[in-house]
Amino acid sequence: MPVNSDSVTTLVISKGSKHKYGSVIAPHMHSRAQLLYASQGAIRVQTADHIWLIPPQCALWIPAFVEHSVISLSEVRLSTALVEKNAADILGEKCFLVRMSSLLRELVLRLNQLDTMKDHETPYSEDLERSLQLLIFDEIKKAPTYPIEIPKPKDKRLILICDYLINNPNNAKELNIWADEIGTSPRTLIRLFKKETGLSYRGWIQQMHIVLALSQLAQGKSISHISASLGYTSQSAFSAMFKRHLGHSPQSFK
Repeated sequence: MPVNSDSVTTLVISKGSKHKYGSVIAPHMHSRAQLLYASQGAIRVQTADHIWLIPPQCALWIPAFVEHSVISLSEVRLSTALVEKNAADILGEKCFLVRMSSLLRELVLRLNQLDTMKDHETPYSEDLERSLQLLIFDEIKKAPTYPIEIPKPKDKRLILICDYLINNPNNAKELNIWADEIGTSPRTLIRLFKKETGLSYRGWIQQMHIVLALSQLAQGKSISHISASLGYTSQSAFSAMFKRHLGHSPQSFK
């Protein structure tokens, strides 16, 4: 069921909210595209086809009418920008991670502050509001994006495995162990992973590890700490995997 936003003539509408740890925003969609940004805390977003673990200093771009749910992984403050659909269509029909520059972050927060001013009937310039909207949309269009997505399987057996891996990223069991626990064959799991996610079992794990690594890099964690927390036997093995996927070493991202 779509959540209707305000007037379609407004380019960007702000939407701020606070959420407790563990709270869930049930599946819903918007008639506008959404820049979903946790200005405080961490969130996990699920769409029909993907699981998104949003690294700090990143936001998720969600096109209009894409159903999604949000889980708070800590105390969270959402500072969202909703963009008019016709204008947003230029960015395509798929979700993707957006790198929040310092400027984009401050613009979104400033637009959210205007909502508070409206609630308190504090006067402000409509020219300011319009300028913020134009600048926000321009910054979104120019923002760097990360080609990282975690495909979401639909088979119940794979969902069980993937949920475990996300919660225990340092303990990637071999597929033959999973096969014994679930009561199927390794060959069946190999086939299902490729069919439902487009990735091998190891490829899926590596995508998930990259997203978790970006979060820890943003928090200032050392490369050795990150590689150990993700279950790698050496820092060099982790760094090689990271660079193979993103084209840069984790140190350059840090």
